[in-house]
Amino acid sequence: VKPDLFVPIAVVSADKLDALRQRLALIEGVQVQATRVRSYPTGLASQTLGYLAEASDDEAKLKSARGVQAGDLVGKKDTGLEATLDDELGGSYGFRLGIVEADERSVETLAETAPVAGRDVVLSLDPKLQRAAETALGDRKGAIVAEDPWSGEILALASRPSFDLNAFVSGDSALIARYSADANRPFFNRATFGQYPTGSSFKPVTSAAALRNNVYRWGDKIDCPAVWTGYGAQWAQLNHETSALGPIDLRTALARSCNTFFYEIGKRLNDRDPNILPNEAKSFGLGKATDIDYVFEAEGLVPSPDWKKQHFTSPADQVWNPGDATNLAIGQGYLLATPLQMANYASALANDGIVWKPRLVIELRARDGKTLKAFPKTQAGSALAIPTELSLIRDGMHAVTNDPDGTVSSVFRTYSVSTSGKSGTAETATPGKVDAWFIGSASFEQPSIAIAAVLDEYTERPGVFGSVDSAIAAKAVFAAKFGTP
Repeated sequence: VKPDLFVPIAVVSADKLDALRQRLALIEGVQVQATRVRSYPTGLASQTLGYLAEASDDEAKLKSARGVQAGDLVGKKDTGLEATLDDELGGSYGFRLGIVEADERSVETLAETAPVAGRDVVLSLDPKLQRAAETALGDRKGAIVAEDPWSGEILALASRPSFDLNAFVSGDSALIARYSADANRPFFNRATFGQYPTGSSFKPVTSAAALRNNVYRWGDKIDCPAVWTGYGAQWAQLNHETSALGPIDLRTALARSCNTFFYEIGKRLNDRDPNILPNEAKSFGLGKATDIDYVFEAEGLVPSPDWKKQHFTSPADQVWNPGDATNLAIGQGYLLATPLQMANYASALANDGIVWKPRLVIELRARDGKTLKAFPKTQAGSALAIPTELSLIRDGMHAVTNDPDGTVSSVFRTYSVSTSGKSGTAETATPGKVDAWFIGSASFEQPSIAIAAVLDEYTERPGVFGSVDSAIAAKAVFAAKFGTP
């Protein structure tokens, strides 16, 4: 050991240090060095919170105005709120140059700069709902986002698998290495960065576009065959059910999630104007970042004729084909969305079309509790659909969860709180795996929570759509919200 190198002996909490201080002073070469330690007592929302790590030389230079030096703990870049709010949480270091005795008693202060306390950050997360969401996902890959449909406040933002933030506090390098090597990527925030095809959970958008543009009138019936050939046999597309349902109305089509019904709706919209459906989706906040403060997020994707022209170089690939329109109508094709976007979309369905800027950070406070900055609710936009149309769509979504033939009625029909929702089972690039969705709100009459749940590359149980398991996970969050079994 070099003479000028200090070797850590033990970590001692502040409440135990006073009893040891005099004894330690008698041991030559032993010094007490105070250090800040972050604590994560709940173990929740790890990806959203992010973690602290020792600052590199470059990071210390960027934060030199706060007195940060290499080796100090700072929010690790790109890891969550610890990073984006590091300057607020960390405050500034103070400095004191002075003369002290061997036992660290001060003799004289030569120069001093007072530290600046960090601010407290108040989040909208409800710990009870957050825990329910993470528990409901368990060891499965997936995410759940719950939102207040009348304010845009995020009540739960869960991503699984997760990791223990305290491993970074204790410096458990073996555990951190195990997390880093995990193929299921526990550091990845699926709630805000996961981009998935939405499957049939997109069908309320298609319904809204159809009603608004008069390509479908409420109560009309459209055939639901096992195979749809509306664009010719070369564009034949299958229903998810193997048998034909015959002529059905929109309410039944939503409840049974009839793909071939919505292929026909997609054709009618596309024949009218290929941009109608993409624009309808964008009005619900899909295809662009939600602009939530202090949170890293992906933008998702809503394909359109212009997007294909810009994205592809081959003239053949740039063509907006009939299959692009019908795939979009059922939430497949190039369409991608994050669970955060889908929860915000579910909120807009529940609140008559208000598209919020989601809120996770509610306030910044001084240590004495005084509010220094508040983040009020902010409307980011409005869905093109009008309240009358959305009311009809919600009626169809109520059938999804309550009619005997509804795709997830087995989960909700006997539940004590009324619900509405839409299931979705999206194909993935991995054979035998699906992205299983449920979006919805509760209660049906007076919604106070909107939700999006997705199981990522999920292997369905025999005879059970993956969206049923997503609905079961969502129901657990509803139960935590309403205090029901």
